[in-house]
Amino acid sequence: MSPAPVHSGILGGSLIVNDYYRFSQLETIGPAQIETESTTRSFSTLDELLDHILATAEQTHIVVNHGSPTQGLLIRFSPNSPYNATGLVAQALANLVDALVQGTLPPFDGRLLNVALQMGVSPPEALLLLEKFVRVRQRNPILHFRGCNLGGNTAMLNFYKLLFGAALITAPNCRMFYLRIRPRRPASGTSIAQLAVQAPSTANTRRRLFQAPGVSSVGPLLVDVRDIDGHTNVDSPLSVLDDPAQAQRWGELLTGRWTNTAPEFVLPVLWNDFETSFPCPLEVSYRQRLSMV
Repeated sequence: MSPAPVHSGILGGSLIVNDYYRFSQLETIGPAQIETESTTRSFSTLDELLDHILATAEQTHIVVNHGSPTQGLLIRFSPNSPYNATGLVAQALANLVDALVQGTLPPFDGRLLNVALQMGVSPPEALLLLEKFVRVRQRNPILHFRGCNLGGNTAMLNFYKLLFGAALITAPNCRMFYLRIRPRRPASGTSIAQLAVQAPSTANTRRRLFQAPGVSSVGPLLVDVRDIDGHTNVDSPLSVLDDPAQAQRWGELLTGRWTNTAPEFVLPVLWNDFETSFPCPLEVSYRQRLSMV
């Protein structure tokens, strides 16, 4: 199986997403991980995402984008569209694609006019979008959506599955973000063991102590994650490692692979607002937060 293409609609935070897939080239999809391409393909509209999917022969695709459990993938339908709540019309679009495939969609169908209005595009633009979905359906794609809370609404995920003609869709049922971890040595007179039993010094912050499995020369890693705005504005105000040169090894231990030799790595995190910790890609609790339809 060839590596899966990675499509990123996170235009404002594209660098950290790019770095993750460049140096890891792995995606957790449930009980296993799959290989991904090392470069990401940027898109800014649903129309452009379909173009990217159609431009490759691969069946499996990673789609990184902002998401909502009520509005779905948050991406404009086309360059001329002011709207981005694609989940609100996913079912209607799926029904129209069905009609187009069956040859029962008349040129001036009222349903097409209504959906075009909801998408903020002209009827001809809406029809072109439907035609692209017809072609995507012929691929029976496997889509791994990586966006906040998309898996929290399995009914909507099923509408996307019908719309894309997907064999499988996975998505997190909680918030998801990527963190750049740059460990530093603990302050003089302070040990990681001492920090591990102290509360974080910043508000809305969760602290985790990671221990390398088995007998290992890799020292413990302490990571703080601060939730700044309850959405995507998060950071790691503190990460501590006795030997920061071991950051690459910790990147491998927490993500499965990390090839960058710089003393930093990118960590995907799934974040449930009602919990006090956070899981990482190789942990069972991370995989359990991925909905599948």
